[in-house]
Amino acid sequence: MKRILFAVFLAVSVWVNAQDVQPLVRIGFYNVENLFDTIDDPKINDEEFLPGAKNKWNTQRYTTKLKNLSKVILEMNGGKGMDVLGVCEVENKKVLEDLTQKTGLKTGKYGIVHMDSPDERGIDVALLYKKNKVKIVSSYLEPVKFASDTMRPTRSILVVKAMINKKTPVYFLVNHWPSRRGGEKSESLRICAANALLHAIGEIRKKEKDAAIVAMGDFNDTPSDESIEMVLDSAQLVNLMMLEKKMGNGSHYYKKEKNIFDQLLVSESLLKEKQDHVNPDGGRIYQADWMMGEVYKGDGPAPLRTFAGSRYLGWYSDHLPVYVDLYPPKK
Repeated sequence: MKRILFAVFLAVSVWVNAQDVQPLVRIGFYNVENLFDTIDDPKINDEEFLPGAKNKWNTQRYTTKLKNLSKVILEMNGGKGMDVLGVCEVENKKVLEDLTQKTGLKTGKYGIVHMDSPDERGIDVALLYKKNKVKIVSSYLEPVKFASDTMRPTRSILVVKAMINKKTPVYFLVNHWPSRRGGEKSESLRICAANALLHAIGEIRKKEKDAAIVAMGDFNDTPSDESIEMVLDSAQLVNLMMLEKKMGNGSHYYKKEKNIFDQLLVSESLLKEKQDHVNPDGGRIYQADWMMGEVYKGDGPAPLRTFAGSRYLGWYSDHLPVYVDLYPPKK
């Protein structure tokens, strides 16, 4: 065990010391845990998050949620705020406008890419970006299709082509795959989501063979599950979260079990050091002490969340965010 820990420490030390230049941008993903407004939307099932519902979701709680999330997003990048951030579990574009314009994130002058997804609860994926560092070229939703049309629809995959610092084209694919509710039966649903992601990547590569791709999201599967391995093998992507996995860390806690559901998968073209690139072990889980505490008695420290069941805690999210730095070419 000591040898393993030493090897991990050495790998991290070598990587940190080798990066003697400032990154171009910091890219991340965050499941923000049910970011709903307080207004009833008759088109979706948002009844849980209304003032008269059991969650007693009101303006004060909503404002606290926005403030807490903005603190995390700011501190993920040394108080400056993330440059590019995929998010999931957001009700609509308005909650993202409130998050980026009515909190400390306002100074970042963020743009928003959001489209309504077919999920019945109305929880969507989206992309936030700093307008002075990123320009959006195009965006669309890739649908996730199940074997039966009678099954409840899930979140589509958001596909965004962007220019980083006016010169580097990168495709961001923001995912939120079906939950693990239902046990083994739910696995087939995530395989469907994996196939949708593969289709989107295939369409990108028809136009740009060596496209720089970042597939991010809450995949609700771990790096070693079939759905993720299928995407990595078929699309020739690299999972940036493997070092965190080796260290026994997790972005989501269930009782005393830690899992890395939130991941960053990149194309091999983004690993070439003679161009803008990321480090293959560069994916990190952002975990500050103030984000952790005991949620359920006896389970030990876990991400401090907004709700534990129906019990209001008033904190951040039940997931920890992940991020990676994009560096300029090595000389």
